[in-house]
This record gives sequence, C-alpha cells and structure tokens, in this order.
Amino acid sequence: MSLRIILVLLAVPLFLLLAAVNSLLLYREESSDMEAGLRGEALAAAVTVAEFAREAPDPFTDLAEPHRLAALRASTGKIPGLKALYLVEPGRPPLSLLDRPIESPRIIAAPSRPEIVGTWNDKHGRPLISAIAPAGRGAMVVADIDARPLVRMTFHLKRLSIALVAGSAILAVLLGLFVARRVTREIRRTRAIIETRAAADGDTLSILEVRELADAIQLIDKSVTDELAHFSGKPPADSNEGITALRARHFPDVSESHGGVALSIRTLATAAPGSFHVHKAGKTGFLIALGEVGGDPAQAFASAVALRDFVAAGTAEDFEQRLELASSAFGVTQGTGVVSRPDAVFALRGSRDAMPGYAARNPGLDPDALTGDLALLFPDAGIIVAVKAV
Repeated sequence: MSLRIILVLLAVPLFLLLAAVNSLLLYREESSDMEAGLRGEALAAAVTVAEFAREAPDPFTDLAEPHRLAALRASTGKIPGLKALYLVEPGRPPLSLLDRPIESPRIIAAPSRPEIVGTWNDKHGRPLISAIAPAGRGAMVVADIDARPLVRMTFHLKRLSIALVAGSAILAVLLGLFVARRVTREIRRTRAIIETRAAADGDTLSILEVRELADAIQLIDKSVTDELAHFSGKPPADSNEGITALRARHFPDVSESHGGVALSIRTLATAAPGSFHVHKAGKTGFLIALGEVGGDPAQAFASAVALRDFVAAGTAEDFEQRLELASSAFGVTQGTGVVSRPDAVFALRGSRDAMPGYAARNPGLDPDALTGDLALLFPDAGIIVAVKAV
C-alpha cells in the first residue's frame, strides 16, 4: 500500500467524523432554538387570552363583543405565524378570535394547566404547533402557530450538513495527497543524498524528521564503510568531514541576549566529534555548560546531540541535575560544569586563564567580537564562550 493511500485513509475518517459531529450539533442547536421560540409564542398567546376569559362571567359572550374582539385581533395580529386562536367549550361551537374561520379545530379535553400539544398537520397538510390553556368552567383557549419556517430551516440545515460532510471528505483527500506528495518528495531527496553520500543542507530537506533520518543514515553508512575498509585493508575515509558538516547544523554559533546579559558561543573547526555546548535562559542570565563525549567519532557525535537535546528540554531549575544525569549516561570525559556568571570568558580546551586577561584588556568588545578574536588566538580551544552584562 502506497503512502498516499495510507494518508488518505487516515485523514478521510477523521475529517468525516469531525464534520458529522459539528453538523449534528448545529442541526440540533438551531432546530431546538427555533422550535422553542415557536412553542413559546403559541403558549404565550393561549395563556394571555385564557387569563382574560377566566375573569369574564360568560367568556363566549364577552369575547364575542365587537370592540373586545377587535382589540384581541389587533393585539394578536402582531404574533408572527399565528394561524388560529379560538375559545372552545364542550357542547358549544368554537369561537374564533381572529378574522379568519377555524379550518381544523382541535377536539381534546381541557387541560389542568397550560401545555404544548405538539407539532401536527392540519387538513391541508400544513404543519402547526398548538398550545392550549384552561379558561375555566371546562373551556380552553387554543393557539396554532405555523411551523413551516421550522420545516424549511431543518431542510436547509440537512442540506448544509451534507455539504459540510462532502466538503470535509474532499478536503481530507486533498490534504492527504498534498502531505503524501511532500513526504515522498523528501524521501526521494533523502535517497539521492544517501546514494551520493553528500551532506544535506537546510534547503534540500525541509522536514526536520526526514533531515534527522538522513543524518542518522549517513552516520551509519560512514561507520559501516569504515569497518569494511578496515577489514579489507584499505585506509578509511576521513569521518570528521561528515561530522563537521553535521555539527555546523546541530551546534551552530550562538548569539543571544536575555535579562540584560549577552551570550556568544563559537564552535571551532578543531573541536572533537563529541564536543557539545548547551545553554538555558535563567531568571537573570544564562546557564551554560561545555563538554566532550569520548569514543568512536560517529557515536560520540550522536551522543553529544542526544545529551544537548535532553538537557535543553528541561527548565532552568533542573538544568544542572539533567546535565549531571546525561553526563553520567553518555560518558562525558571532559566538561566545564555549569557556568552562570554575568561576566565570563572560558573555553572547552586550551588556555583558559589567558582568555579572561584578553577580555580585560579589551573591555569595549562585545561577546561576538570577543569570541571571534579568541578563535583566531586560540584555535585549539574547541568551543569558546563569552558572557557580558549589557
């Protein structure tokens, strides 16, 4: 199975699930809100008229008076979607309180309290929401609200949900193909780099994990090549060339400022394969440590990278503890310990005492300029660090 198919099969179900859940929530929320609004309108109309009829000695006679009937129709005419509003009592014909005849009167017993009857269809097939309220003496008021806006809205919501699900499926396929194309392109570049045994620069491989995989395979390939050359009696190639190219990426020069303190770290070409530097910004400056891991060059370099990543992943509070643990685990043969002074100049190897003297004689140099001068004066120092308050 190809990488494209795998990514598409992983992406499509996830996108469909998210779209289906969002569509369901949207449908239920919108339809419930609109239905609740229509129910509230019907119930309010029925309760208002029922309370008025309850106070009348004969509600059928009183409400049928022209001036009161006109007032009721004027007030209820502002209720949107009100299709029917009438007073009904067993044994008497219903009294319509609107200026239209009753097309589908409800034949039900008067309730003990106001309630919603529910959604039903009249004889013309139009959906209605009915509310009834007791008006006393066995009478009740019925209010019918047109539910067609609710039906139309739910229909459009269903169409929208189908469109969202279909669009999510198409988007998932396109994203899966895009990611698969990019990953396969990086893998092809990695294969070409490995076959030519060239170092991969930052522009060649843009995916970090693929770049690290290429670095690891290059180191393994170099180690295997050296071992085969050793057994065949041929002189091994210089493994430091590949490590030097990788070290420029994994241990670049540092120039930072934090808490009023400027930091400069410069790695020289003469640094051993296992040389490393790691730093962490603290509350008032930097915590810095230099060191060197012994052993086979490729293994020493890989251990130095792993040690740096482990220590840098922690906080400033556990910097020293993680450094001590990693140094013991990876076999650090030389190190400076943790340095946290606001003004300091030191190196991994060489003339450590002469460097502070040079800095003292040139107080106007910033940390970057200072490490640049010291790199020319002490080329065997491996790694040079300058810290200065600004």
